[in-house]
Amino acid sequence: MTVTQPMDELARHRLARHHFGVLAAGGGDAGTVEELLAAEHSWRLLQLRAVLDAVAGTPEVAGPLPPVAEAWALLVAAQRRAPAEVDRLIAHPHVGTWAGYVLRRLRGSTVTADGPLWADLGYLHALAAVAGVRAGLSFALRVPVRDGFAALPTLGGAVLPAAHRWTVAEVAGADGGATVSLDGHRVAFDGAGGGADGWFALPTVRAEAGGQTLTVGLDFLDPYRNLRSPTPPDLDTVAAIDRWRTLLTQAWELLVRVCPERAAPIARGLFSVVPQRPAERFRTMSASAGDAFGSMLISEPEDAPELAVTLVHEFQHIKLGGLLHLTPLLTAEPPHRLYAPWRDDPRPLGGLLQGVYAFVGITEFWRAYRPVATGAGGPVAHFEFARWRRQVTATLEMLRARPELTDVGRHLLDGLAGTAATWWSEPVPAEALAAADAAVDDHRAQWRLHHRRPDPAVVRAFAEAWQAGAARPDADCPEPPVVADAAARRLDTRAVLLLWRLTDPEGFERLRKDPSTVGERVTGAGPADLAYAAGDTAQAHHLHLGELAGGSDTPSAWAGLALTSAALGLDEAAAALRSRPELVRAVHRRVAAGTPADPVDLAAWIGPAPSAG
Repeated sequence: MTVTQPMDELARHRLARHHFGVLAAGGGDAGTVEELLAAEHSWRLLQLRAVLDAVAGTPEVAGPLPPVAEAWALLVAAQRRAPAEVDRLIAHPHVGTWAGYVLRRLRGSTVTADGPLWADLGYLHALAAVAGVRAGLSFALRVPVRDGFAALPTLGGAVLPAAHRWTVAEVAGADGGATVSLDGHRVAFDGAGGGADGWFALPTVRAEAGGQTLTVGLDFLDPYRNLRSPTPPDLDTVAAIDRWRTLLTQAWELLVRVCPERAAPIARGLFSVVPQRPAERFRTMSASAGDAFGSMLISEPEDAPELAVTLVHEFQHIKLGGLLHLTPLLTAEPPHRLYAPWRDDPRPLGGLLQGVYAFVGITEFWRAYRPVATGAGGPVAHFEFARWRRQVTATLEMLRARPELTDVGRHLLDGLAGTAATWWSEPVPAEALAAADAAVDDHRAQWRLHHRRPDPAVVRAFAEAWQAGAARPDADCPEPPVVADAAARRLDTRAVLLLWRLTDPEGFERLRKDPSTVGERVTGAGPADLAYAAGDTAQAHHLHLGELAGGSDTPSAWAGLALTSAALGLDEAAAALRSRPELVRAVHRRVAAGTPADPVDLAAWIGPAPSAG
């Protein structure tokens, strides 16, 4: 398909049974990605057509830039001269992000705009200028300048002495070379990305291993690289480029070595990595979006395994986003949101599908990495495999029962469940397995405490029976509704501390030297959490009871009490605190207004939820 093809000639895309089968199992080969890319190309053309239609008949929206039709004419001329170059340009992930953003803005549905509309529309002018340079055309076209930077997608950008935050520069091209100029200041560049002083080229990383090659741009320049609203260039990233090259090369070598079947589709479909500042240890930040097929944002990783699993993680989202452009997986969204074990907040069903698809890939990576992991890599691989094996399996079981699934959605989940079923025959070392199970129980309990709201009548019945010294009520206790708590943060804190202990004993001991400052290294952590992760269960139990007695009625303290109660053999209390901690806390709050109740005794009296028995 081309930018000049009539709409009635657009291809109809269908995914072959084989390709859907491998996607449904959580995988995908290079041929599958090729099919998705073909559909994405059509999707991108439809986005561009929608932008053109939205501004048709209103040339004034281009402000100081030429009319949008003039930029489009240059893009069409370039496509006729160099169709492959223009096709690659249109496939650039951030073109999709831009198109989605500017369409929302034109329709009045975005609230993030902080500049003139013409500056956003002008991204099409910049695309056309790049196409003209790459096609070797002679042309002159004005492009937007934001904060003194003229971005030219896929090539780089120029720093210019702009007197205003929003202005325009002229790009003049001839024979594959070009200049961008503003107020007499010129910066030269070419279609290969090279340039003179003032030019910032878009770095490319090429990594080869085992006959597979990864070629990606490290994009810290494109204004639409951050998936949502326009973002200034991050020129400080230049200092970290060499480290990113090294890490990407190492991660690619590892990925090809341990799971080459996951590397092959990434090699075909990943075009851009957007570097972000380092996140907290064991709390990698990454993101991708359906409009930006082939791009992912990643915080600077600690090491190659962390980057390798992040590449797998985000490419799972990318593949599923491509599939969703071909067919829906849901007939509707349910009225309430659901538990996602990898998130602090309740998620819509569609978001949960995205998450479980990603975590099938993550679990598969840790499964493949375990046999070859050395040093600190072994414990973290065992822990992560065991943790996500359990969480993904439970989530798939819940999702497969949802009535909102389409037939395709149901087949997809059946395929994922088949993959997950193969994980359970594999043993995990006892220490890593116990730590993973504790992390699962901890996250689930904290999530319930934040987001489940027990029926006040049930709470009252239990509280009155306790105060009267009566038996536990035989009350009907339906699952409490989900009410999102915006304060839910860092539900993985104790899991992060367990990872510190498993993978970096020396670093963990440094944390233990001053428990009062542990929160400075692990956000959300306190002395009780540190004691628990260190294996000092009695001390952690004592500290959590002290928190509750002192009025610190936090989800973290109650979930921590569940963990320590289980470790100390207080089984009835632990079962209640795991299966319905929100009820225990609500009853405790009510009775505490009179005679304070021991939280462990109260939890044991309340007992586990009937469904947990």
